[in-house]
Amino acid sequence: MARSAFRYGGKTRRNVALALLGIAALLIVAKLVFLQTVTADFLVKESMSRSLRITEEDALRGMILDREGEPLAISSVISNLVVNPRQMWATINGDFTRLQEKCLAKKDISPDCDWVNDNDLDQDVRLVRYQYQRLRPAAMMLNQSVDELYRTLDKRKNRQFYYVERSLSPMQVDDVLSANVPGFDREDTYQRFYPTGALMGQIIGYTDIDEKGQEGMELVYNSWLAGQKGQVKVIKDRNRKTLRMVEEIRPASPGSPLQLSIDKRIQYIMHDVLQRTLDQFSAKSASGVMVDVKTGEVLAMVSLPTGNPNNTMERKPELMKNHIITDVFEPGSTIKPIAVAAALDAGVITPSTRFNTNGTLRIGKNIVRDTHWYGELDTTGVIRKSSNVGMALISKRLPKTAYNDFLHRMGFGRKTGVAFPGEQAGVVQPAEKLNEFGYATTMFGYGMSATALQLAHAYATLANDGVALPLSLLKQNMPPEGERVLKAETAQALRGMLVAAVSQGGTGTRAQMPSYTVAGKTGTSHKIIDGGYAKNRYRSLFAGYAPANNPRIAMVIVVDDPVGKAYYGGLVAAPPFAEIGEWALNILGVLPDKVAKSDQVKLEFEVDPDMAPDLALIEDPSARVVQ
Repeated sequence: MARSAFRYGGKTRRNVALALLGIAALLIVAKLVFLQTVTADFLVKESMSRSLRITEEDALRGMILDREGEPLAISSVISNLVVNPRQMWATINGDFTRLQEKCLAKKDISPDCDWVNDNDLDQDVRLVRYQYQRLRPAAMMLNQSVDELYRTLDKRKNRQFYYVERSLSPMQVDDVLSANVPGFDREDTYQRFYPTGALMGQIIGYTDIDEKGQEGMELVYNSWLAGQKGQVKVIKDRNRKTLRMVEEIRPASPGSPLQLSIDKRIQYIMHDVLQRTLDQFSAKSASGVMVDVKTGEVLAMVSLPTGNPNNTMERKPELMKNHIITDVFEPGSTIKPIAVAAALDAGVITPSTRFNTNGTLRIGKNIVRDTHWYGELDTTGVIRKSSNVGMALISKRLPKTAYNDFLHRMGFGRKTGVAFPGEQAGVVQPAEKLNEFGYATTMFGYGMSATALQLAHAYATLANDGVALPLSLLKQNMPPEGERVLKAETAQALRGMLVAAVSQGGTGTRAQMPSYTVAGKTGTSHKIIDGGYAKNRYRSLFAGYAPANNPRIAMVIVVDDPVGKAYYGGLVAAPPFAEIGEWALNILGVLPDKVAKSDQVKLEFEVDPDMAPDLALIEDPSARVVQ
């Protein structure tokens, strides 16, 4: 009799095990079918909602510093409050539905249960009331009415991203997020701040909300300051929320600092003095620029009125425009020393050449006049008295082409090279286009145009014994290589004439400084209004350098459209030149070169009583030295 290979009950257990394995296999197959058919769309959407993305990290923008290392522009961390309106409304509405369901089950679960299911109120009214309630804490922290915030977000209910408020402090954003409004999030970035405000606004410029330079040095050196943004590979959900960082592709590289040639201390003095000048004469504007004669660095540059770049309402062209660089004007009598230098350099006159001015000079159909009758003047006298007739007589000796070439060598008719936005080149008329009278007027500052910076550069060249240095708005670690544009003896001869112009009998006596000698020239030019010279509208100027014998600074002051009878450059522009120059030279540590004249000299010193000789012998000027 055949016997079974299975022990008693073994076949049954086998069949049960096989059945269970079969059922498990069927369940797995069923699940796969279900996933491939029923939930395929859901899985596709879910996978699409979580994507691998490369995001950028902001780089810290480089600081802008003055020549002494004082910060002029810095970037600080700020936060933007952002929201996903679609997510926010969906979550709030869902929360309201769930609250209604809970309140039906248990009325004391929330104080709001008294009204969320109140059938006397329309369902939409109850929903809006709940929405207002959820938004109210955030609105209070943002200093907005809840109605204003509600309407703002309701208009954007189909959007997935919106800036609720930008440029908040991290603490402010933390406070708003503590209200637990769904969909609200933070975005940390940097914001530019200008500690000196309006003092440096026109030089520094400003950045936009994304920290991209828009004006001034911020624009010129944007790539240098901006650095390089970082790149990070992250996984984000459909609501743009970062779930996790996968990889740092490139770390953010901060921008490089930029150190300017501007001295904040001198800038402040110039700003203060020019503001008082502007107010005193009710002028349209007042401007000043100072150049270091030894290096070509611009130490101060002020143009009033000005705006504060921290205040977006003051970022107006009329306030942020740097008139020193962007405005051209006829330089008037401040050009006379340049013209005389051209004639001296060409050898057609000497400092002692004499001219019979006689008050007027007819050139063709036109007459050149002086304000007074000066009679016979030498070249120095022409500058001291600012004689137009004398300059016209010099024009008869100097060829037009020689003068034009000289003006170009001195930097007129071309940009200075500081690479500042909006810089103008000015105009020097071609020699062939000038008749005899037109040429004569260029000798005393009409028929040509220049910027205040060009004029300051020219005077710095005269002060530097005829060597022109390139101008710079950046601090120079080494003196740049200059170019000789006129003879040293010519520049030295001009120095004596410019000193005479501010001395007794000259037009610029109010430019004298208490502690330093000055060389300079006044200027007063009629303004051009509607294509013609205005009878009673003027531009008052003073250009010069100091100390006269060993110059350190060259400076130009321009006061546009002063009101009243005191409109001459010697009355309006010379006094601020003196005050600013005195302060600046002290700040720069330049020793005074004026010695007070006195019959008695008092020596003050400390004496050690144990080592001092007989004091009576010291006080007696006739006493012999005691060994």
